Amino acid sequence: MTKNRKKLFLLLILISMLLILTACNGGSSDSISSHTLTVQVDYNQSSPLMIELYDEEEMVANEEGDSAQFEVKNGTYTLKVYNDSTAKSKSVVINGSDHTVAVSFLDPTIPEDDWEPGAGWNLDWSDEFNDGDFDTNIWTRQRLMTPFNNELESYTGERSTAYEENGYMVLKATYDGGAYDQQGNYTSARVISNPGGQDGDSGADGKTFKYGKIAARIKLPGGKGIWPAFWMLGDNISETGGSTSWPQCGEIDILESGAKGDPNYGQGTVHGTVHRDPGTESNTAGYNEPVPAGSYTLADGELFKDDFHVFAIEWDQEEIIWKLDGIEFGRKDISSDIENEFHKNFYVLFNIAVGGHFTDTPDETTGFPQYMYIDWIRHYTK
Repeated sequence: MTKNRKKLFLLLILISMLLILTACNGGSSDSISSHTLTVQVDYNQSSPLMIELYDEEEMVANEEGDSAQFEVKNGTYTLKVYNDSTAKSKSVVINGSDHTVAVSFLDPTIPEDDWEPGAGWNLDWSDEFNDGDFDTNIWTRQRLMTPFNNELESYTGERSTAYEENGYMVLKATYDGGAYDQQGNYTSARVISNPGGQDGDSGADGKTFKYGKIAARIKLPGGKGIWPAFWMLGDNISETGGSTSWPQCGEIDILESGAKGDPNYGQGTVHGTVHRDPGTESNTAGYNEPVPAGSYTLADGELFKDDFHVFAIEWDQEEIIWKLDGIEFGRKDISSDIENEFHKNFYVLFNIAVGGHFTDTPDETTGFPQYMYIDWIRHYTK
């Protein structure tokens, strides 16, 4: 065989090997190119924090601190975040693009609680969220993929959106990518205490209230386009298995925050409102008209996301009174015959809405994930 033929033969072998390797890699450079995995940890403890990345059983990268960036190829990895007392792990899939992972790793120490209900109020019921077990006999993660009010989130009902951790019930809202003003690009939680759960037929006991003091100690989320709420609906509403439409069922908003037009995107202002049967009093248009009871803005530019506050109503046959940390900020008379929807059983809701007619649209300044921390909810009677 001549030298030229030998060279040609070797060249053909080399080309064949390259073709085989390309076929094994699916004919795409994505599987061998690198992508950036960004890890962001919500962390407020003093001990050092470690972030480690594993490919199967082998650690391939690690960083100390509350954020890290790793260059990785396509595949499934395990992310481990830990300090000297707690560890968390989660699976991460890289598939042709950069990826960001957020991890909540908050100090389990709950700030001091010195709130008192006031003279004459006796504790009737509470959920203190101290056992680490999300009580599905009381609370339901409501599934509502296309919410009302032009909101942008989807309430998927997944366990990851609402859970108990470190003495709180935690609600979580995430931005899933895409246009900021597109419905469905956010995942969030809406938790209800409706007897029978989602459709009224789950067998869950739930919890309803009629009169008394209903109070909850909450640290709210906050940012442009974030609309958290602690509120109540008449348990006869058709949405969850009843026979009465909204707003004829009645609605009591113990707190709403994030209102469009309020200072700091509404993060330091709370509103109390009722919604009732249309066509009553001056509302003859035949559709819902909210009846504001009052609002309260924190002093010196403080924001509700920076600390816990107690949001409460005092409700009897004559009126509903709204209070923030024991300070009255709203009052609504319900003694007339046209307010009869407020003399029936109501269930509680906690949720984080994103966007919608009440608030702004999120943008790049809105941090995600967003969390609502509920320390406790209590019902008092006299």
